[in-house]
Parts: sequence; C-alpha cells; structure tokens
Amino acid sequence: MLELTLSLPFMIFLLIGGADLARAFALQLAVQNGARAGAEAAAIDQAPTATMAEARARDEMGRTPGMDAANATITVAFKQDGGLLDCVNPPTVLLPCFVTVRVQYTFETIVAWPLIPNVANFDRSTTMRTIKAP
Repeated sequence: MLELTLSLPFMIFLLIGGADLARAFALQLAVQNGARAGAEAAAIDQAPTATMAEARARDEMGRTPGMDAANATITVAFKQDGGLLDCVNPPTVLLPCFVTVRVQYTFETIVAWPLIPNVANFDRSTTMRTIKAP
C-alpha cells in the first residue's frame, strides 16, 4: 500500500506527460500536413487562389482530433523563384511560379507543468512549383 502511494504521483505524471507529448506530436504532423495539402492543391490548380489553398490547408488540419484549425495562422504566397516577384501568367520554363503555404499553430499542454515549457509554437511551410499562376 505504501509503495503504491509513493509511486502513484510518478505514474500519473508519466501518463499525463505521455499524453501531452503524443498530442504535441500529432498536432505538429497536422500542421505539416496542412501546409503540404494547401501547397499541393494550389500547385495542381485544384485550389487556384490563395483563399482556396488556405481552406484546403484548414480542411486537412481539421481532420486531426483535438485540433482547432481555426486557430492556425495560414499564409499563402505565389511568387517567382527567389520569392521577390509576383508570378507571370502563364508561367514559363524561364519564369516558373511557386506557391508557398506557411502554417503557424500554438500548442498548449493539458496541465501547466512546473519548470517545463507549457506552450510550443509550430511553424511549417511547404513550397511547390505550380502549373498555372493564380
């Protein structure tokens, strides 16, 4: 009985900490998948505008349980190689167009752990060459 009493807080700490770590990993993968899905949809002209690419990214992230995709910050940019100039329409071999989808999301732990960071900022971006300018 005494051993259980002494080890129970440690076991609870491991259980809840493991759950937080698993949630963080799943949400980080969701952020990466959202950036990839938005860029891919824009690259193959399934989502030809920035608004549609953002909606595709949010849709992909919304499939992850426990994630509120509305809280993510999504930025979509259509630029030429180098990222400074806007794309020409239609893109050419010499002047290709690239789409970059950047997703930022703030993760918070279930429990406010002492001496351990309770917030993580996930920031992922994906760049793909498009077949058509927006």
